Amino acid sequence: MRGTSLLLAALVAASPAVLSQAPFAQVTSAQTPTAPPKRVRHTMQVTVDPKAHRLTVEDEITFPVGTPAEFLLNASLQVGRSEPALREVPLGETEKFFGINAGEAGSKGLKLKRYRAEGAPSTLKVSYGGTFDFGLGDQKEEYTRGFRETSGLLNAQGVYLAGSGFWYPYVNRELIEFTLNVAQPEGWHLISQGNGTSRGPDGRARWDSHGPMGEIYLVGGPLKVYRESAGTVETLAYLHEKDDALAAKYLEATAQYLDMYRNLLGPYPYGKFALVENFWETGYGMPSFTLLGGTVLRLPFILASSYPHEILHNWWGNGVFVDYASGNWCEGLTAYLADHLYKEQQGQGAEYRRDTLKKYRDFVKDGRDFPLTAFRSRHSPATEAVGYGKALMTFHMARRQVGDQAYARGLQRFYREQRGRRASFDDLARAQGAAANTDLAPFFRQWVARAGAPDLRVGDVKVTGAGEASVVQGVLRQAQKAEPFAIDVPVAVRTAAGTQ
Repeated sequence: MRGTSLLLAALVAASPAVLSQAPFAQVTSAQTPTAPPKRVRHTMQVTVDPKAHRLTVEDEITFPVGTPAEFLLNASLQVGRSEPALREVPLGETEKFFGINAGEAGSKGLKLKRYRAEGAPSTLKVSYGGTFDFGLGDQKEEYTRGFRETSGLLNAQGVYLAGSGFWYPYVNRELIEFTLNVAQPEGWHLISQGNGTSRGPDGRARWDSHGPMGEIYLVGGPLKVYRESAGTVETLAYLHEKDDALAAKYLEATAQYLDMYRNLLGPYPYGKFALVENFWETGYGMPSFTLLGGTVLRLPFILASSYPHEILHNWWGNGVFVDYASGNWCEGLTAYLADHLYKEQQGQGAEYRRDTLKKYRDFVKDGRDFPLTAFRSRHSPATEAVGYGKALMTFHMARRQVGDQAYARGLQRFYREQRGRRASFDDLARAQGAAANTDLAPFFRQWVARAGAPDLRVGDVKVTGAGEASVVQGVLRQAQKAEPFAIDVPVAVRTAAGTQ
């Protein structure tokens, strides 16, 4: 398909020298003053004190009609004032109501408290604070997860706060909106999602989500800032030390990839994209920025491999959000349209897919297999082989089934219909099927809802006759213990005269 693929054409056509990016319709949170909120909104005044490792927050939370005024909070943070009054209630079952972060908190040893407001208020004001510096996970965790993780860091090196650390009142599993006004040390820049500034004239960071988000991040520290633009999008690079050449490379690559994916999928959903150098080794993609460790971002191959992957997450996972209860589709789709697409453009797509299948064969055995509907995040080679690898191959098979143009139209339709919402594999199947004028539900159901893959064997091969009258016969069978898959299997017969 090289040279004719619409996906590859999008990759080749993008050029950092040509950035004719049309204005886009940005998702905003603007509402009339009297209209009830559509989703939970946090208005937060935050102070970070790196010397004391202390976090202090005042949060005014508005609730949509029917949303209970209760939340989870990291147990290391002490609640002070609240209007109306709060009472602590039993933690109980958390994942169903609060989502994937709550479900994984126990396995990470994170202690949480659950609070409920008196009555059924539409607005809750709460102040809280405490020491919030938990260190990094051990080297074993680094090996299994790829990077060392933390529930939160706040020290002289910098700040890392994420929803998984429950540093803010975590209300439920639905999407939220927020504004942040952050007091920070001199010379620091703190970055969050959406639009705003990492350091204004008064020294404070201010951010507005400008649309729905899955959680709230606040990261940064003593950083140098570089700014450019890619059409209507502000592009930034935050580095620990002055490095004009490195910043220029990343800003140029940012413009190129934003333009490429905008042409392929639809408008970029945010007003900025920032590369942020982290103070430990990470490779994270958040809405409107990526957080890369210093060693990682200086590796020569990152610009053409991991970097487009993190930028693409702004469409998949941070533009269209994941309905984790039904399985995480975004990691496999992002890997397919970034890592795999780059290799395919280089003429190495088949080798990439073969390596992907090899990882599945090597790691997914001895009871470690599971359906894609059960994949939430990577925490071992087996979960990576399923959640990234099997999903990637599923999307490749879907593309082969409907053709490049219909597949690209399906991706665009999926993004257009689900942008700013949580979406599932079923939503993706419907969009792809509608674009191709076919029912892809049975295809997706087979590859997403059941575990395993075909184990193909060829046997009893024989040749009868001679010359042009030769006949090749054999038996192709599925040898796995589970029921057969409905699949098409290409067969090639190579002879001295050529291949049929």
